[in-house]
Amino acid sequence: MPKIISSDPYEAEFGVRPVRGVSLFVREFVIDLITAHAEEGYLKNKEVMGLLTGDILRDDMGMYVKVTNTATSDLDADEASVRFSKDSIEKLFRSIDDCGGSSIVGWYHSHLGIGCYLSDVDIKTHTGIFGMDVGYALVIDPAGSELASFSCIGGLPEKVSMIILT
Repeated sequence: MPKIISSDPYEAEFGVRPVRGVSLFVREFVIDLITAHAEEGYLKNKEVMGLLTGDILRDDMGMYVKVTNTATSDLDADEASVRFSKDSIEKLFRSIDDCGGSSIVGWYHSHLGIGCYLSDVDIKTHTGIFGMDVGYALVIDPAGSELASFSCIGGLPEKVSMIILT
């Protein structure tokens, strides 16, 4: 099963970074999955969320991440909040096992018509999952056709560049 990247010391495999100076790379079909999930939630006036799985690599510039899939489960959600349903944790673990990748490298969630940013609750969620280590949050607003990527460094949100890989 993939590990959350801050849970254990991790010796990242060496790999050539596709674009120098960028630390987050996401497969195009992952964006498609997130977009479809967010649009489905938008039609129901509910936020959505899931986990990002992939691989942590390193090169001469340091660590970087390739997101290769998503995992999600049943959600308790409304127009302003979302969380995994307590009764669906086993289903979430099966989803994680099925999606591959060596680590949980981030998470995604939607905002409905309020833009893409990390709220105080989002920051608390992010640092609760990833601590002060590397981890990425993708926020999508299907109402505004907007997607943004973030990390939290020292507990503060920071927008990060993301490259979409075909």
